[in-house]
Amino acid sequence: LHLSIRRQRQMCIRDSQKSDIEKQKNHLEETHKEITDSINYAKNIQDALMTSKSYMKEIMPENFVFYLPKDVVSGDYYWAYKNSKDDVFFCVADCTGHGVPGAFMSMIGTSLLNENIIENKLENPAEILGNMRTKIIESLNDGATKTNNKDGMDMSLCKINFKKKTLEFAGANNPLIHISNDKLENIKGNSQPVGLSVIDNKPFTNHQIKLKKGDMIYIYSDGYQDQFGGPKGKKYMVKKLRTFLKEISKLTIEEQSVKIQEEFHGWKGNLEQVDDICVMGLRV
Repeated sequence: LHLSIRRQRQMCIRDSQKSDIEKQKNHLEETHKEITDSINYAKNIQDALMTSKSYMKEIMPENFVFYLPKDVVSGDYYWAYKNSKDDVFFCVADCTGHGVPGAFMSMIGTSLLNENIIENKLENPAEILGNMRTKIIESLNDGATKTNNKDGMDMSLCKINFKKKTLEFAGANNPLIHISNDKLENIKGNSQPVGLSVIDNKPFTNHQIKLKKGDMIYIYSDGYQDQFGGPKGKKYMVKKLRTFLKEISKLTIEEQSVKIQEEFHGWKGNLEQVDDICVMGLRV
């Protein structure tokens, strides 16, 4: 009798535990679905804030963008706008972190570009980066002057006039590559972010470049060059990226777009993508 009662108790306990596990499993599945749905909705918002491909084609007829988030949403973003003077502003930015935190920062960056360039009609890329930095520091650091964090974004911001064949560029940690007559020039940005930094803030440098018809311009985040892969599982590296861009620079924009994606996926192989990817190229 005692054995029978004990078995019944054990069965009741097992059934109760099974029921609890089932409830926990269902709760986790519901929570996971809610989070996934929220992130997917956030992706829709982020995509809507990105400059549309049709508008970019209109203002920069020969351009490509290789944009590949590591997660559903991205800390990298691109943006472009043409003002009434036929000046075209375009940028690639890489925000601190990736995924949801990076996506929030990317939305701040897009908003500040709209504010400075479209609303306030600023035209100097270096001044625009400086204004964006001030606003980000005010927003995230509540007036403190120094921090050990690096919250903000690295960015390449350009202003091009296709009629005048002129380009202005300012960079925050990120460079610009200019290829003309089969010669590659790597123009470095300032070694500071648009945002909080451990170093004293200095004014950004405004570079002025004279262009020729057929020249290629490339700006990018560091995700491509930092990808591990190849036969030895090593980083792609910036030197290899520059060499590759020079090799493909004479191809059509459509061919370059295909090649740069094939190169990345071929290098990465079966390894995990380490960061968000954004590479923009345009022909003068």
